[in-house]
Amino acid sequence: MKVLFICTGNTCRSPMAEGFYNKKYGEGAKSAGIYAENGALPTVNAVLAMKMHGIDISGHRAAQVTPEEIKNADRIYTMTEGHAVILKEAFPEYKDKINVLGKGIPDPFGSDEETYFKCADEIKKFVDEL
Repeated sequence: MKVLFICTGNTCRSPMAEGFYNKKYGEGAKSAGIYAENGALPTVNAVLAMKMHGIDISGHRAAQVTPEEIKNADRIYTMTEGHAVILKEAFPEYKDKINVLGKGIPDPFGSDEETYFKCADEIKKFVDEL
């Protein structure tokens, strides 16, 4: 199954979700951002939070979501309802495979380590329930 996780910049939440999914279920997940700067590094605190879970995302590089990825994904999970709305409006033919992860994951960008650790724990919880 091809799973795509989407957030804003693809430097925090969606790479963490990708890391948790691929650790638990094997390969199959990718991540991207609606407004990502291609090639941007993951945030330092996202890398630290994932290391606490034994997952290394330091090699991740941000990528903006493409129509091809939307088309090829079996399931798409966004980090907020706003992300889901944007994708469903842009790709109405794929709206049935676009869902929000859990009840939504607040953006930790620019926050302290503890906020990132809590964010990672929340993402892990919802990924484990998929």
